[in-house]
Parts: sequence; C-alpha cells; structure tokens
Amino acid sequence: MYVIPRVRLLLARRPWLYWSFVALCAIVVWSGVRSATAAALAQQHHWGESRPVLVVAAAIPAGQPIRASPRQYPLAMVPPSAVTSLPSPATAAQDLAPGEIVVATDVVGPHSLPRGWVVFGVPGTDRPTLVVGDHVALFGEGTRWCDGQVTGVAERAVDVAVPSTCADSVSARVAAGSVVLARA
Repeated sequence: MYVIPRVRLLLARRPWLYWSFVALCAIVVWSGVRSATAAALAQQHHWGESRPVLVVAAAIPAGQPIRASPRQYPLAMVPPSAVTSLPSPATAAQDLAPGEIVVATDVVGPHSLPRGWVVFGVPGTDRPTLVVGDHVALFGEGTRWCDGQVTGVAERAVDVAVPSTCADSVSARVAAGSVVLARA
C-alpha cells in the first residue's frame, strides 16, 4: 500500500541501488542509439555511393529563375542527366515541383528559350537598362499582359521571348506600338 515511501527509504539507505538503476538506463539508451546508427550506416552502405545533385526547394513555373540547393542522393536514385551546377542566369524550361531533382532538360540558359516560346522585337528607347537574360514584364494599355525574357538588346529595340499562351495579345500590342517593358 505504501510502496513509494518504502522504495524511497530503501534507495536512501542503499545509494548503490539508485546508481545501478541509472547506469542500467544509460546502457539501454546507448544501446538503442548504437543500433539505430548501425542500421543507418548499413542502409547507406547498401545503397552505395552518393552524389550531390540540385533539388528544387519550391514550385517554379516555366520561364522563372531556378532556385535549387545541393543535396546528396544515392547513385541509384540520381537520373543520368541530373545537373550539379546551373548557368547564370538559369531559367526553368518547364514547371518544376518542390523536391524535384533538376535535370538538363529542365534548365534553359541565357541564350536558349523554353519550348514553345515566341520572340518579339519591341521597338522604343523608353525602357529600363536591360541585358540578355533579364526577366521582364510586358504592359499594354496599363495592364500587365505577360512575363518574358530578354533575348537580345539593340539601340532602338529589344528582343523579348514570351510564352505562346500570351503571344497573341503581345503581337497586337507590338503592332499598335503600345508595349511597355519593366524589369521583373
């Protein structure tokens, strides 16, 4: 009935029992940690060598800059065309999902375009200072029509690539001379 007071009295009179119990708990915890570590190392050895690859942290739509961080993956899980470094600037050729390994066909460099994009020559000198590879927003009549990428810069015109989904509206604005460019 009064078990707890009797145990406390027993431990107070014999401290070696208390310290034996503490040592036993420490050995059990150490054994568990050691077996978990050994299992993880065995699993790593089972998969073989690993290699760093770039992995997308957040969803990236096509045509936007790629933000990826390096992670170690076993060779068995790495696609053959996985990239370990990106050109500057690197643009997504297609939509990328979070956690996706970046492969060569996902990356568009400064001098190449995503599949299906159309290039327009936008005349005018009233524009921000742009360089090839800059991401721009195209406005017409006070409305944002589309996002694009600069593919060429001349003295009186800028070549801008846009997705084919907004090419019709951009072509009408370019023909009317009412396109305004803004660095995105």
